[in-house]
Amino acid sequence: MVLYKAKAELEFEDELIQTLTQNGWTHNRALDNATPKMLENHFREILNQNNPESLDGEQLTDREMADIMRFIGGMTPVEANGFLNNGYVAEIPLTREHADIHVGNFSKVRLRAFWRDAAAGGMNRYEVIKQAIRPGMEDQLDSPNRRFDVTLLFNGMPLIQIEEKRVDVSLKMATNQIYKYKSEHKYDGLYSMVQIFVAMKENEVKYFANQKSENQFNNKFFFEWLDPQNHAVRDWRQFTLSFLKIPMAHNVISNYTLAKGDNLVVLRPYQIHAISAVRKAFENHQDGFVWHATGSGKTITAYKVATILQRNPQNQVIFLSDRKELDAQSGKNFSEFSSDTDDTVFETAHTDELISRLKSADNGVIVTTINKMKIAVERNNKLKEAGKKGFLDGLMTRRMVFIVDEAHRSQFGEMQRVIKRAFPLQSWYGFTGTPIFDFNKTAEDQTTESQFGPLLHRYDIGNALSDGAILPFNTEYVHVASATDQHGEDVDESQFSDDLYVGNNDNAQNYRNKVVHWIYKNWNKKSVHGKFNALFAVSDIQQAIEFYHLFKEKNKTALHPLHVAVTYSLNENGDDNQSQRDGLVEAMHDYSVQYTGSDSTFTLDNANVYIDDVAKRTARTEGPYKHLSPEQTIDLTIVVARLLTGFDAPRLNTLYMDKMMQYQGLIQAYARTNRVFDKNKPQGNIVLFRHPDEMEVRTKDAFEKYAGSGTFEKVFRPEFKEMQQDFADQVTSLKAYVPTPDEANALLDDTVENRVEFLKKFREVARKMQYLGSYSDFDWSAQAASYGMTEEEYGYFQGAYQTIADSITPVGPDRDTKVLKFDFEDVVINTLLIDREYVLSLGTSYLRSVKENQEDKSQEAQSKIEAAYKDFIAAAEKLRRSGKPKSADQILDFIKTFDSSKVDGDFDPENEFQQFQYQKKLAAIKKFANEFGLESKPLENVNAEYEETGEFRHEQDLKRTAKREVAESHGHKYKNVLNYKSVVQKKWQSFITDDLAQYRVEGDK
Repeated sequence: MVLYKAKAELEFEDELIQTLTQNGWTHNRALDNATPKMLENHFREILNQNNPESLDGEQLTDREMADIMRFIGGMTPVEANGFLNNGYVAEIPLTREHADIHVGNFSKVRLRAFWRDAAAGGMNRYEVIKQAIRPGMEDQLDSPNRRFDVTLLFNGMPLIQIEEKRVDVSLKMATNQIYKYKSEHKYDGLYSMVQIFVAMKENEVKYFANQKSENQFNNKFFFEWLDPQNHAVRDWRQFTLSFLKIPMAHNVISNYTLAKGDNLVVLRPYQIHAISAVRKAFENHQDGFVWHATGSGKTITAYKVATILQRNPQNQVIFLSDRKELDAQSGKNFSEFSSDTDDTVFETAHTDELISRLKSADNGVIVTTINKMKIAVERNNKLKEAGKKGFLDGLMTRRMVFIVDEAHRSQFGEMQRVIKRAFPLQSWYGFTGTPIFDFNKTAEDQTTESQFGPLLHRYDIGNALSDGAILPFNTEYVHVASATDQHGEDVDESQFSDDLYVGNNDNAQNYRNKVVHWIYKNWNKKSVHGKFNALFAVSDIQQAIEFYHLFKEKNKTALHPLHVAVTYSLNENGDDNQSQRDGLVEAMHDYSVQYTGSDSTFTLDNANVYIDDVAKRTARTEGPYKHLSPEQTIDLTIVVARLLTGFDAPRLNTLYMDKMMQYQGLIQAYARTNRVFDKNKPQGNIVLFRHPDEMEVRTKDAFEKYAGSGTFEKVFRPEFKEMQQDFADQVTSLKAYVPTPDEANALLDDTVENRVEFLKKFREVARKMQYLGSYSDFDWSAQAASYGMTEEEYGYFQGAYQTIADSITPVGPDRDTKVLKFDFEDVVINTLLIDREYVLSLGTSYLRSVKENQEDKSQEAQSKIEAAYKDFIAAAEKLRRSGKPKSADQILDFIKTFDSSKVDGDFDPENEFQQFQYQKKLAAIKKFANEFGLESKPLENVNAEYEETGEFRHEQDLKRTAKREVAESHGHKYKNVLNYKSVVQKKWQSFITDDLAQYRVEGDK
């Protein structure tokens, strides 16, 4: 065990810099405490040195440097990443100021700024500086001067920024500081280029990608470094030696970051190690496979392997999938990842297009299916057999690199052999979350190792769960089926035949009705009040149709109807009949009406378009599907085989199953639910209806084999009774410390240590309650006695928690109190999740109802408005009871005054509410300043400092604006100027601490 003696931050900083200088970095002491202008001049000097030919001996002028800074400073982190990685050399376009003395094209030049593939070599320069000054912006409120701890410069460009904290301080203080500086626009100019942030203590380090705004950061994607064996690296020195040294730090920028839509992504440690392992195997002419847990980002890893290897024009990389849906999805993902770089991706819609790409001299990764590749090879073979020139002849001198997605499902033994015989130089790499072993291979299958070669890197379910890359599961085995024999006696479930679950007999119909009833009854618990959607996997198409009809019928009487879709291919069962066609036609008709307003948008003629739309609307990850209104979303998607593998949907949190699965198929299906999303999604929910006891055995068997012996308990939440006891134990611990909410509130006058102890104890109660509340058997009103706490009492304790948390939440970077050892992490404090976001969603539903029905004076229309309003008011009242009265009042004010006509498809209630709060705060500040003879901007600056540090700073600037005569004109009386300034200072301090507190987050977001 390593014991750390707390160092002052500056001492720690100096040790960090010394270590960096021993690992490829140069400390540029002249740039310590650098102003923006000093950094710009340094960057200018480097550009002059690295581009003598392009500049034709003329140094950059002031105007030209201003043009360069406009080019650099206008970039988002994603755009900066594209600039840095768009080719071997990143170049800045520039029109020379003295263009008239040049001829031809010499008036326009390109200045080399960064060499992507020349880590630790070539023209790249690596420097470390400390305490860079980031000045406030005079024309903006709340923008004081700041300093950045340590910055790593690549050719003068700040690409990695490090914030350090003492060992006895929560690391969140460093990340919160970055958020704050981001909101203050301190990452402008050259600092808009920052790609990676590092938050560092002596015994804890996290790294994460920069984003366009502070609202885009998600601490679920702040990563702890791991070694190649997936052991955590928490010591700052070991992290620095393995992650920040040169050439590794350079490779992080050039190889291990990418753009995913508007977000910059930095790879997780295991992805980096896997890429390194494949590259090493490639250099040694060795094949192999990567075993990474489903849901851990294999697509990104495979993409990076493919594009890095394709940078060598002597290679031809081909990415293979075994189904056209996966081919299309991989092509889309690859194209999205490569959109801002010079990495070229060729999608192939059909075999002829694949052949055209293989014949082309264009350099790029080809994405296709194993079947198309096999057909192309066979066509080439026929040409050769006929004595003709083969179209693959041009590839015979290139090294063919085949990267196979979802390698566990690649039923291509013979197809692979056909392809292998065609090329003299080739490498094969498989990516899978569930390899095929001897225990689960079929007679026709090979094991993954026999197909691809040795395991190159492993990161299994157990690793991923421990690392937070995926979520655990809460699995319920539901016994709704029942049957009797010919004597009227109950039949044991183990004896149930398939006839009980399928067909039109009474038992099967009764079973299906019970399943549908169960799903509706428990929908809010599983979906977290509609925040997440679900898949319902059934055994065959006929079952899908039968269940779809039942959901339609149930919707007619349901208090809160569900949006249900069904998707299948007509040949998915291997048989095509009229009832299946009719079922699909009916589903497409309903879907067209619901989502397009037409009854014929989707038909059998474009069924593939329908299937694609259902998948995108279920996933909600791309384009217009990302921000759907509630009316445009799908709650439940019924599937047979589709979407159960290779389908990425972070907003999906539940899988209902009415089919039997095992081994890799079972794990792949479960893994649709446990993608990391936000604090409201602590787990993936699995609900099994068919042969639940047998499925429990299969589930344990599959996860023991793929997650390792003894890991089942880590991957799955405990059974309901055990979770009940866990919750009751936490309640007992809490009440032993503070028996009542009133006594908890009394801690406001107690020591910080005692208040923090209460926060810790209640947080554990809240954490257990969040888990417990997702179980179908949970019924607080009926079970309160066994828990030792009622729901109402929980709400009062929650209110005390929030009040006390507000009283001690650390906001300054150096507050030396015990509270700094308490990590105010995001925990959903309200078990039933009646938080600000939920109340705002109901408020939005009310506004939409007003917009849609206000012109209709019928009783039905008015009843809809009244029902939506009652739901909203009830939720706001519950928010108030749970200790957030200010949020409740503000949301009520916001919704009641908002113009419902402005609620369109792009309406973002959270953003609108924040703007509403911000404007209210500004108005309050201006009103106070006017009344007491002060200027509003200095008052806002004092408030901003207080919100960050908990201290009143720079009050002299505010005092200098004070005008006694203005205050007295509003009825205030003072003895003299000194008395006026003394009284008003106390007034504004009280105003900031008390009056403006209502505009600060109350912990519910």
